[in-house]
Amino acid sequence: MTTQTGDDMRVGIIGLGRAGKVHLDAWRAVPQVEVAAVCDPAPAVRRWARERGIVAYAEPAELLERAALDAVSICSPPAFHAPIALACFQRGLDVLCEKPLAINGRAALRMAQAAARRGRVLLLATKFRHVPDLAAARDLVAAGAIGEPVAFEIDFSSMVDMRGRWNARRALAGGGVIIDNGCHAFDIVSYLFGTVTRVHATRLKPVQDIPVEDSATILVGAGRGLVGRIDLSWSLQTGRETYVTIYGSRGTIEVGWRGSRLKVAGEPVREIGPGYDKHEAHRRMMEAFVGVVAGSGRPWISPGEGLRTVAAVEAAYHSLRSGSWVPVDTMGLCDARPRTVRRARA
Repeated sequence: MTTQTGDDMRVGIIGLGRAGKVHLDAWRAVPQVEVAAVCDPAPAVRRWARERGIVAYAEPAELLERAALDAVSICSPPAFHAPIALACFQRGLDVLCEKPLAINGRAALRMAQAAARRGRVLLLATKFRHVPDLAAARDLVAAGAIGEPVAFEIDFSSMVDMRGRWNARRALAGGGVIIDNGCHAFDIVSYLFGTVTRVHATRLKPVQDIPVEDSATILVGAGRGLVGRIDLSWSLQTGRETYVTIYGSRGTIEVGWRGSRLKVAGEPVREIGPGYDKHEAHRRMMEAFVGVVAGSGRPWISPGEGLRTVAAVEAAYHSLRSGSWVPVDTMGLCDARPRTVRRARA
C-alpha cells in the first residue's frame, strides 16, 4: 500500500552505481518528489550518500522494510531486477526499472504479471523515448518527410574498459554488449518503426579479454519489411556524430549527440534538434513516471513493447549461436496483456 503522508512522491533507489546516480540527479530535479532512501552493497557508496543527507541501506530487503516509499527505481545489476521488482509489488510500490527489464523473457513476464495483479505501475527506463530529437525524427518519418523509409543504422559504440565491471559478468548482466546497449537500440527501432520481427547477430573479433561479447553487429527486421543495422561495441570508437540514421526514398534523418538534421534532396539542411542531454532525458522520464502513477499521464512504453525488447535480446543471442536469422518470439508473452496503469495514488 502507499506509505506517503504528504503531497510528495517518496522514491527509493536500489543500486547507486552509474545508472543509479543518474536516476538520483534526475529525481531530485522533479518537483514534488523526495528521494527518501537509497540502497547499495558498497560501504563507500553508502557513505557517499549519507554525506549528502540521504538515508542509505545495504540490502534491498532492509530498504523495503524500513523506508516509507511510494515508488522505486531499480538500478541494480539485471540478474536482480525480477526478484527486487516482485518484492516491491508485494509492498504496493510502483517501479521504474533500468534496462534490461530482466535477463530472460520468463523473468520479465513474471514482473509484468505481478504488477498487473497488484495494480501497480511497471515501466522500463527507456530514456531515448524522452529525447526531443528522436520524437521529432519519429514525427518526420510518420509525416513522410523522407518518403518511404528504406534502411536505418543505429550505432552505440565507444571504447570502455570493461575489465572488473559487473556488466561483463554473465551471471550478473545476462550477457555482454548486446544485452547492455542492445536494449536501447531495439527499443529505438520499435519506437521509430514498429515491431522488431527478426534479428541476425554477428559477434565481432574480440578486443578485450572478457568472458562476454564486447562488439557485435545486428541486422534487424522491423515493421513492414524494413531492415536496418545496429552496431554495438565497448571496444570500437567509430567516431560517428549520429547514433541513429534513417534513410528514406526522398531524404535522410540524422539523430546526433550534438545535433540532429533533416536532409532532403534539393532542399537546405534543416536542424531538427539540439542533440542528446542525458540528464534532461532522465528528468523528462521521471516526470512522466510521476504522471503515470498519478493517473494524469500515459505510459511511454507498453508492457508488450517491454517484453518484446527482452525477446529481441534473447533472439540476438540465439542468432550468435546459430549464425542465422532468428524470429523475435515473445512465446505468448504479449498475449498475456499485463496492464500496468492503475488508479491515481490516494
